[in-house]
Amino acid sequence: MKNSWIRGAATVFLVHLAWFALILTQAHADWVMGGIIVMLFVTMNIAGLGAFITSYGAPRHRLLLGLSMAPLTAVLATVSNLLLEVTGTHVDFSGFRGNAGLLAVSLAYGIFVSAVGGGIGAWLARRHARRARPPPVSDSPMAPMAPDPKPAAPPLHI
Repeated sequence: MKNSWIRGAATVFLVHLAWFALILTQAHADWVMGGIIVMLFVTMNIAGLGAFITSYGAPRHRLLLGLSMAPLTAVLATVSNLLLEVTGTHVDFSGFRGNAGLLAVSLAYGIFVSAVGGGIGAWLARRHARRARPPPVSDSPMAPMAPDPKPAAPPLHI
């Protein structure tokens, strides 16, 4: 469980790090604006991808682990905004409610995309696990008969 959560959290963290680096780079070079626009979409929805990765790889509590990507994403978005203020880069992602509003909105949207991504990951993991299991053996007369593990010896004719 720990490894699946670490993989999902690392994905979320790396995307937020790339987003932060692009914003800082754009303050000095305008040519990265196209990447910033693409990364805005990716960063907004990264909680869903992180939840998918986490829930698909988790052996149990898949959806709950996937949902844990929402608070991680909200905290990273808020911390990134605070760090941008500290560096003197003027970006106001928080709007008129401040960083508390950014945290609340990021958490609410993160819960939504984490629920979708985590649900899909859990569903696919269950589906693949079901396919990997052999079909159950039934004693009903309509079920195909399984071969005997030890065949009987042929009769002796003297």
